[in-house]
Amino acid sequence: MSSDAGTPVSLPHALEPRRVRAAEPEGRLGRLHAYFLEGRPETVRPALEGALAEARDVRAGCAHPDLGDTMAAVRYAAAALVELAAALELEEADLPAAAAALAEVCAFPLATARFVLLDQAVSDARLLELPPLVACEIQLRLLLGSGVLAEVSLWRRSPGGLELLLAVGDGAESGPSRRVRAEAKAVLRGRSRLSLLGGSTLRSAPVRRFGRPYAALVGRLGPVAPPVADAYLRAVATALGPVLEREQLLERSGERERTLVAASERRLMRLGFDLHDGPIQDVLALAADVRLLQQQVYPFVLESHREQAYGRFDDLTARLTELDRQLRELAHSLETKSVLSRPLGEILHREVDAFAERAGIEARLEIRGDPDSLSSAQRITVFRMIQEALANVREHSGASSVEVRLSARRSAIEVRIVDDGMGFEVERALAKAAQRGRLGLVGMGERVRMLGGTFEIESAPGGPTTLTVTLPRWEPL
Repeated sequence: MSSDAGTPVSLPHALEPRRVRAAEPEGRLGRLHAYFLEGRPETVRPALEGALAEARDVRAGCAHPDLGDTMAAVRYAAAALVELAAALELEEADLPAAAAALAEVCAFPLATARFVLLDQAVSDARLLELPPLVACEIQLRLLLGSGVLAEVSLWRRSPGGLELLLAVGDGAESGPSRRVRAEAKAVLRGRSRLSLLGGSTLRSAPVRRFGRPYAALVGRLGPVAPPVADAYLRAVATALGPVLEREQLLERSGERERTLVAASERRLMRLGFDLHDGPIQDVLALAADVRLLQQQVYPFVLESHREQAYGRFDDLTARLTELDRQLRELAHSLETKSVLSRPLGEILHREVDAFAERAGIEARLEIRGDPDSLSSAQRITVFRMIQEALANVREHSGASSVEVRLSARRSAIEVRIVDDGMGFEVERALAKAAQRGRLGLVGMGERVRMLGGTFEIESAPGGPTTLTVTLPRWEPL
């Protein structure tokens, strides 16, 4: 490996335990992959393997073995850092250590490796799959980990003047100073930082959203102030733009989604009221009429048939009682308030258990992560989708068992429902359902897409059938 001046240097002592042998089967890429896997938990291995597969595609597309291996190594190292950060496995020393490893395997000067790695990592497309606030925090921590700044903060305009979105580094706990705030205000106003007293220790850059200055990135130099700090700051400011643009798109989508959910829930609540005031009351009246008829008919039935007749009336009364119970459960499940006020896991367990009892189908529910961290709209959508899917399993699948899995990860919420029923041809079945006006799953798919999610059904005659819904996490800045 070479230093900034081009003379050989050795790796930092912290890297020695994780140094890899040169005899890796995939050259630079394989050596880096072995480096990042060393000492990592098994939970991050699939993500790193995915990053490795993408890097191999880059290498294959370059049509030049040596250059392709170098470009693939840079792409992989950057992606690995982002994957580790998203999994909360990125430590403070990881970025300089990864830069040193990249410099070693690619024969880069250390300063070159450090900047190229940061520039590639903060622009990685994986960041756009994360909640904007999480992505911005990762980008700022990567900048801090590059070692050129001691403190970094992100600001934007607000109705009250200036709003601090994120701060990492030395001043994060105590809060940015007044000079940092003044620097951010000057950037958003288009003024030069050189006009501010004491601005020599600060570096700043505007963050543009759809071509317009939207936020200010401000950094404070450390004891050793490298001359490249401005380049690092501008690279991160440029990479923050798409993340903040996505935040705006998600906010607008969220407004439309909230309007849609509110209208949909009002209709469902009205349906619940209509069930309570209409069919449920009719069932109660019918049960009373059956009991009255039982008393009126009993004296006219031959003594030899009275026990049988009495039993038949009891059966009718029991069926009406069960119908009343089911209608009341249905009316109660349509109330949004209970979905929002009670733990989602408790509500889903109750729903799945009730389904198993009514349908006589074995049903299992598995929950991973924290489902109560979902937004109100996501909670309602997950609950309604599971309701609709289980109703379809009961009515059409002929299944003997169904499994519901909910995984609440940092970047997304996934619901997967698998039944062992007879299966069907998906496109033909959905087309027929739309023609007949049975739009349950079709409508649910549209509702999921309004939340920026995906909705997939996999099935074939003979089964099984798998329904998968994925909703992206979103936390407003």
